Amino acid sequence: MPPDAFDRIVAEIKRVNANGFIVIGGGSPIGLAKAAAATTGIPYIAVVTTYSGSEMAARWYIGVADNRIDGQGAAALPATAIYDPELTLDLPPAVSAASGMNAMAHAVESLYGIDTNPVVQSLAEEAVRLLGASLPRVVRNPRDLAARTDALYAAWLAGNFRAKVGLEHAIAQRVRQWFNLDHARTHAIATPYAVGFNAASAPEAMARIRRALGANQAAGGLYDLNVTLGLPTGFKDIGLKESDVDKAVDVVSAVKISHPRPVSKVDLHNVIGQAYAGRPPRF
Repeated sequence: MPPDAFDRIVAEIKRVNANGFIVIGGGSPIGLAKAAAATTGIPYIAVVTTYSGSEMAARWYIGVADNRIDGQGAAALPATAIYDPELTLDLPPAVSAASGMNAMAHAVESLYGIDTNPVVQSLAEEAVRLLGASLPRVVRNPRDLAARTDALYAAWLAGNFRAKVGLEHAIAQRVRQWFNLDHARTHAIATPYAVGFNAASAPEAMARIRRALGANQAAGGLYDLNVTLGLPTGFKDIGLKESDVDKAVDVVSAVKISHPRPVSKVDLHNVIGQAYAGRPPRF
């Protein structure tokens, strides 16, 4: 979150001597609310209007890259989260698609996270199925309430359990922070490549993704879904430069990645290089 926005909301909380507040929106405003709540001890209600799942993650941060401070704890979570699909009807199709694929990233990583379990896998598979079916309908007709309802429910399912940081989240979060890229679209791009890298080491998870998407191949199915939704498929399409790839590998390699398949720096260069170019994943 931008430090100036954080400073303004905290100052306003203090000025009015608030004992609670309400945040309406997606990942950015909810992220700001989390940081404010965690540092002031003031509870809040989140009215959710995108599919990011930020309201279910206890981590908060202020600033970007190496100028970032962050924390994690229950104080960052909303006292109540309200989900009303009617509030998402005016969310633009492109934003809806990218936000939905952000939720997809949560779901697929939960399928093969080292801390997964059968209940989580069932929830995550259902999230993948619902997102794969509903997001194309949302893009075709943003005011399709049934599709919006399925997408919001899927995002809730996907966000209920967060696997420890896997390759997709390590890449997407670090790359978008360091190079000022769009949050949701960075996740959408990274997901097929992270899944492709893990395919041989997580066969049951891959089978669930294939079944949920009705696809022959898990990574390919996720890549094709991005294409169907009209989303960019490569980091080069959202502002990353080819000369940035080596730096991206460096910043991602500093993250502790919990994974079914170990990730070397050479692996990172391969995955991020493919994600930069945006062609169908090959592993």
